[in-house]
Amino acid sequence: MFHGFYNLASGMLYQNRNLNTISNNMTNVSTPGYKSDRLVSTTFKDEMLYRNGNRNKSNPTQIGSVSMIRSVGVTKTSYNQGNVEETGNNLDFALTQPGFFAVQDKDGNRLYTRNGSFGIDQEGYLSLSSQGRVLGEDGNPIEMTTDRITVDKSGNIYELPLKGVGGDEEGTDSEEEEPVLLGKIGVFNFNDYTQLVKGNNGTFKSTEDGTAVNGGIQWKSIERSNIDPMEEMTAMMTSQRASQSAAQVLKMYDQLMGKIVSDIGRV
Repeated sequence: MFHGFYNLASGMLYQNRNLNTISNNMTNVSTPGYKSDRLVSTTFKDEMLYRNGNRNKSNPTQIGSVSMIRSVGVTKTSYNQGNVEETGNNLDFALTQPGFFAVQDKDGNRLYTRNGSFGIDQEGYLSLSSQGRVLGEDGNPIEMTTDRITVDKSGNIYELPLKGVGGDEEGTDSEEEEPVLLGKIGVFNFNDYTQLVKGNNGTFKSTEDGTAVNGGIQWKSIERSNIDPMEEMTAMMTSQRASQSAAQVLKMYDQLMGKIVSDIGRV
């Protein structure tokens, strides 16, 4: 009977962790480039079951096993591509191929993200809000003199010339100027995603620097999270029902054990 206590109590603890994971996914449905997590369960220990003879117990026969405690095995992150949505914002970038943008935080650490909803910080660098400065292919922050830019599919950022400079009153340029290259947005990928550690706001940390890759940047767009709200709602209801059922059966076990102790006391 005590096996039931172990299984039910550990099941409730697992479902509580699972609900936290699902809730975190739901919270980040609108976070650009966010990758969903899924909790995978395992057993803390498997107890082997053996059948012994009545007299000769030297040669037991294994007849199965029983799991005593359900626990969290691993949290798996899905790196599937999210939907790409056009925004028309000059500082929005989406990745349409495997890889990550690199961001340098205030402590000099490198973070990786699929969130390409960038801006320009107070010192004039391309940045990701509350995270840090976006790094170019050369590993250095990209200095932006303006948001009046054009970007090609390789991630090269060009400053567009001002109209009417040196021209007549109607704003016609007397001499057409060439766009000025400001930098190239870095896109980095990894051979092994299992070594990535998830941080806040859809960022990842890595023990090694990613390898620069070319292309896959769609300008004036962002990649939405790959979270399916309906799937998460279904998973949340399933987890809640499993936790409630375990709690009800656990209460029955407790009442039964209390009755057994009471009856023994009367004997």
